[in-house]
Amino acid sequence: MRGVGAQTSWTLPLPWYSQLIFASQNGRGSTGFSFRNPGDDGMFFDRVTTDREARGLQDFVWIPRWENSVDLSPTQVVLAGVSGAFGSNETGANSRTQIYGADFLYKWKSSHAEGGFPFVKWQTEFMYRRFQAGRGANESFPVAETFHDWGMYSQVLWGFKKGWVAGIRGDYVDMQDSKFTDDLDRQSRWRISANLTWYPTEFSKIRLQYNQDFLEENFFLSGRQVESVFLQWEFILGSHGAHKF
Repeated sequence: MRGVGAQTSWTLPLPWYSQLIFASQNGRGSTGFSFRNPGDDGMFFDRVTTDREARGLQDFVWIPRWENSVDLSPTQVVLAGVSGAFGSNETGANSRTQIYGADFLYKWKSSHAEGGFPFVKWQTEFMYRRFQAGRGANESFPVAETFHDWGMYSQVLWGFKKGWVAGIRGDYVDMQDSKFTDDLDRQSRWRISANLTWYPTEFSKIRLQYNQDFLEENFFLSGRQVESVFLQWEFILGSHGAHKF
């Protein structure tokens, strides 16, 4: 989500790092996928949507988060958090979306690290979404439904040499089946990915990634496998943000 908004945070007076974060933003547009997203050609989850200005605070997305970090040793750290996102969506006049998440990160970095290498990072995240799908603009869809969807991923990154990172990742998304909603985005799937990234400089990277997707059969769509290969080149111009731990 990249909507215009504001954020505030409070670092709790505890022996370890613990922070409460609260944000609010305009969920309008495709980056607010589960919120005020008009979809492709004015359709989202098989329903005709509206693309309108915000009616008030009820159309903002409200995002709380609580995160905690503990140093297990001088070379090991864990970070865990819970978060949520709550707001309206464009499939009905009073349709709402609720998202809940939990995440965990473990990182090891050598005591003799040079430029942050070598390191091992394990990251996992779980998300649950309750999506009230209305009858669309002008009540044109035959039924209103509430979808209960969930998904998770887990990945391991190994920075084995300065500037080089290898990774493997697994994803799974479970979409509630429907006898009414025919939409490609509502097909359950899981994916296995492997990638190799090279950082020629601090401000650029080249990544080669292989994905294998397994899409599950539902009421409208048959199961299938999809293989893909990506070559990505990314670079940064101008000033850049602070380094993450």
